Amino acid sequence: MLHGAFSIALWDENAKRLLLAIDRLGIKSMYWRKEGQRLMLASHAGAIHAVQDAAPEVNPSAIAQYLVFSVVPAPITIYRGTHKLRPGFQLMFEGGEVKERQYWDLHYDEERGRSESYWAQELQTQMRSAVHRHLDGCGAENTGAYLSGGTDSSSVVAFMSERFTPAKSFSIAFQEAPFSEIEYARTTAKRFQTSHHEQFLSPEDARAAIPKVMDYYQEPFANSSAIASYRCALLARQNGVDTLLAGDGGDELFGGNERYASDKRFGLYHSVPKWIRKGFIEPMASLLPSNENSKWSLPRRYIRRANLPNPLRILSYNLFLGAESRGIFEAGFLEQAAPEQWLAIASDHFESAHASSELNRLLYMDVKITLADNDLRKVNGTAELAGVRVRYPLLDHQLAEFSGRIPSRLKLKGFKKRYIFKQAMTGILPERVLYKTKHGFGVPLSLWLLQDPELSSLVQDVLRDSRTRQRGYFRPEFIDRLSNLHRTDHALFYGEAVWYLLALELWHRQHLECSERIARAR
Repeated sequence: MLHGAFSIALWDENAKRLLLAIDRLGIKSMYWRKEGQRLMLASHAGAIHAVQDAAPEVNPSAIAQYLVFSVVPAPITIYRGTHKLRPGFQLMFEGGEVKERQYWDLHYDEERGRSESYWAQELQTQMRSAVHRHLDGCGAENTGAYLSGGTDSSSVVAFMSERFTPAKSFSIAFQEAPFSEIEYARTTAKRFQTSHHEQFLSPEDARAAIPKVMDYYQEPFANSSAIASYRCALLARQNGVDTLLAGDGGDELFGGNERYASDKRFGLYHSVPKWIRKGFIEPMASLLPSNENSKWSLPRRYIRRANLPNPLRILSYNLFLGAESRGIFEAGFLEQAAPEQWLAIASDHFESAHASSELNRLLYMDVKITLADNDLRKVNGTAELAGVRVRYPLLDHQLAEFSGRIPSRLKLKGFKKRYIFKQAMTGILPERVLYKTKHGFGVPLSLWLLQDPELSSLVQDVLRDSRTRQRGYFRPEFIDRLSNLHRTDHALFYGEAVWYLLALELWHRQHLECSERIARAR
């Protein structure tokens, strides 16, 4: 009967039963740990460490999955024996026993026989209603919206402007043009005549934000766009806003990520009869060079990736999945975190989806991990740091359930991403915004880690430190090789991996070592 975001603990004194639950889409968090006959629960992992008996220990499997997803996915945590509730789950603790049960899930029961115009109009109606519902109880003077310049946040602003005149919008921009969508945000702000606020971020802003963000997240967290989210929420708070509407969810519900289209291109290979693929195409391709720097190796590389099963295929761009693990990790670490288990949680989501299409299975996995475990943690956490509440109209569960009924062919039509979403917003959003190239809410941190003297010094000091190199995770030669690649080849790709290592080590120093000292003191 509950709607929206919630995290509850309900004690039944008569039955001596404790119920824990979080909302359907995982907007809120709940950590729990059982020791003997008692159960500890908290919205932050650090609160559990303050009262647990055992000293905190790292879960090696969580380290490996963090390197794949930039966050530790539920139900595991970075700490052995401490768990997270999954979206749409409840936990019963009674008589010293723990039982988990899923009370809600997203189903993809695609409806046939309806026209594109029906789905477009109905989707527009559903989104408008969701935004308006999430404005209930809000006042125009202290409510605003994130505005990245993308279609999701622009759609929220569009429908919000029907209730509040002017609506307040907040944007972050960068001097580095490939990362900045500020012109699109300004186009949307102008179309809906919002009271618009924007801020350009610099490496100095990142230096100021990183310690606060690292201190807040009590598990390793390497979504670098948290820096922009924090500054955007802070900008809103400085302008009298304490509630922000966010556009998160549109990509995962309606097929907006580029990698869905890319994966479809690889999936097309399996439409070729198997006897042609195995008897002719692949033997011919094996004669081509395997050197990735040669353009003649493209067919061979395409076939190799196309033959990977999902979700490995769509995630195989990740450095830690795509490279030989024994060249990256210490042997002792791999004994505790076997690579074949790194995608166990992702594969479970993919396989258990109530869906008949490959696309919907991928969307389901992303709803659970990319959205619930990662992006929502980013926005919620940085907003809390800034003193702001966030509401997510595109994650209204009625809208989410509606998205499951839309035929997957209309979410990704050919290679046109979020096709039906754009049809629904045609005539409302400016065409320039509706059909732009997707940027997201990225931060040029990979470049700043190279170009800014203080950030570059931080990277070198931490990665060269013997404390970092003696954790038992990474081979020292890999750390050196990664640092060199960041400086000389594909700075954006390798810089992301450098940030993952840096954030992991900062977590050790700010959280794990502190918890260990407290445990020893007790």
